[in-house]
Amino acid sequence: MTENRVQIIIRTTDTERDQLKKKAQEKDVSMNQVILDAIFDSKDDSTSDSSDSKSDIKMIEILEGQLAKKDEQIEQMQKLLDQQQQLTLQTNQQIQHLQLEETKETEKKLEAFEEKEAKKGFLSRWFGS
Repeated sequence: MTENRVQIIIRTTDTERDQLKKKAQEKDVSMNQVILDAIFDSKDDSTSDSSDSKSDIKMIEILEGQLAKKDEQIEQMQKLLDQQQQLTLQTNQQIQHLQLEETKETEKKLEAFEEKEAKKGFLSRWFGS
């Protein structure tokens, strides 16, 4: 089936015609096709703009939701990091306390040994018994 074509005449200035001809050459189509594309693409653009805008709004909502979730995850991670630092501090304090106790015990043993050695007589210290 062939469509019936009708002719429409438009009036332009020489400059407008030259611009139209240049666009047609750039796109490698007829001047008639450039005019038809301009008319019908603009209608399609208005409908696609509204669907694009709806799509953009939906995408923004999705991204906002993801951003809120990431904020929650970051907050949770901060809490966990704080707890880990507190546990590390407590562990280090316990280690220092145990080292201090061990040092005190070693000093006491050393003092006891020195007292024992001091109580020994001259000959027992000299001959080792």
